[in-house]
Formats: sequence, C-alpha cells, structure tokens
Amino acid sequence: MSTRLIINPTAGAHRAHARLEAHLRTIHARWPRLEVCTSRSAEHLTELAAEAARRGLDRVLVAGGDGTVHFVANGLAGSQTALGIIPVGSGNDIARSVGLPSDTAAAVAMLVQDHAVAIDVGRVKDRVFCCVLGVGMDTPAIQRIQAARVLRRGKLLYAAATLRTLLTYRPPQLTIEGESMLFDGPAMFAAVTNTATYAGGMQICPDADVTDGALDLCAIPQLPMSRLLRAFGSVFDGGHTAMAGVVTRQAHRLVLRSPHPLPVTLDGELTELRTDLEVTVWPGALRLLANPRFVGVRAQAPELRAA
Repeated sequence: MSTRLIINPTAGAHRAHARLEAHLRTIHARWPRLEVCTSRSAEHLTELAAEAARRGLDRVLVAGGDGTVHFVANGLAGSQTALGIIPVGSGNDIARSVGLPSDTAAAVAMLVQDHAVAIDVGRVKDRVFCCVLGVGMDTPAIQRIQAARVLRRGKLLYAAATLRTLLTYRPPQLTIEGESMLFDGPAMFAAVTNTATYAGGMQICPDADVTDGALDLCAIPQLPMSRLLRAFGSVFDGGHTAMAGVVTRQAHRLVLRSPHPLPVTLDGELTELRTDLEVTVWPGALRLLANPRFVGVRAQAPELRAA
C-alpha cells in the first residue's frame, strides 16, 4: 500500500469531509492502493503520518488546512514520504506556497500528477513548522479566533481578532538575534516565516520562498496607534514591509529572548513553547506535492515511484 489519505474531520469548521467526498473517486482512481484514515486529535495526525513514513509509504494525502498540515508535517519531516495537501481548511497558505489553488477540484487535479518538490521547514526544539512561528499579539488574536462563534476562520476573522487585540495589547520586550542584533525593544508582533503568506493569504513576508534554504523575519515594534493600524492594514498586500521601524531580514538561525517567557504559535496553532528559544531552518526537509508549474529557487525532489 503506497498511499495514505488522512481526513481531519474538524478542519474547515468541520466541513472537510463533505468537501472531500466528491473527489474520492478521482483519488481512488489515481492511487488504487489507498488507505483512508480519520484522525481523532492533533496528536493522532502526527502519529498517522509518522507511521506512514516508518512503513515507507510513497505519499500521505491530508484533507485540511494549515493547522492540519502542521501536525502531519511533524510526522513526515526528514522522511522520503511525500505530503499532498487537499486544501479544504480555512487557511491554506502552505498549499498556496507551492502553487496549489484553493479550489478543491483544481487542487486534486494537480496532486494526482505526483509532482514532488523539496521544501524547507522551520525547526524549534522538537517541533517543525511549515508556515510561520509567531510571538506577540498573535497569541491573544488566535485565542479570540478559537473562541469566535459567528465568523468562520479566515482573513476576515483574523483581521477582526487582530484589530480587537491591537487596541488593548501591551507589547513585551523582545530581543531577536541572528548573525547580528536584528531587533531589541517592545514588539507588537514578530513572525519567523517560511511561506510568504499566513492567515489565509496575508503577506507577512512577501519575498519568502519555501525552497530558498532560509527563514524570513518580520518584526513590528511598538508604534503610535495610527501607524500600527496602517501597518496591520498593509499586511494584506505586504506594504507594511516598507514602513519605518518594521524590521525584515532573512536568516538561517534566529534566537528569540525576552525578560519574561512569551508564548509561541506555530502555523496558527497555540503551543506550550515559550521564549527563550532558537529557531533554525531545515532545508529541503519535507517532500510536498505541488503545482507542476511550481519552480522554487532550489532543485526539485526526485520523482515519486508509480502508485
């Protein structure tokens, strides 16, 4: 059996299975030796993926968004088992980073071509992330998102949660070092990114590339409220990177320190991680099925074996 399909029933506001159902015939036709699994928890996603890698399966398909992909990638990074993302979640920035469309049918049509690329991941302690590591107001914003009952998770909800957080957040002291001092002072938000976008398409680091062997930093300091509103409004098109005071750098290793431990998010998920910590890039650690037209800055992964 060469292919495992993992369905996260809670992805996309519990709509993942319904959105996937119409495409199961296409998936079965392309990969007839298909094993379908439904995850019971975030930890189970990682376990199912790690088991597939240990067995040497050619590919793991996952139906979900960035949070789902985060936990699956933690079971596959460093292995030869490729990950195929069927983007049925509310945020699909990792899929977007390799040219996969948000439309499920179009994405499946690309995935069945088995075009694999080797992408980088970020590594912090014993965890990896594909999209973004966040420190600062990201944590209370995500807590508001998770508590929301009216809006669905996506750019609109993230913008609303960010605005509410922005008005009350007291920025903590944060130091970020690479090969030199990059940032030292009160920080509203700091993101160490692998992808150019997060939270459903917000361009936090527009020049980031998942195959360049590096991570990208964006740190937004404490600013007058009018400038903060403009900065966070500009995140949708990347215009914030040109604003005075906003720090953007590329690095292979970053150290984040603070006088008091600060919570850390990974790929939009709350974690138990706290500063101080070291973040490094793991080049080419994850094989990802991509749009056949996607060309990163580094060589592509070897072709997969036949199904």
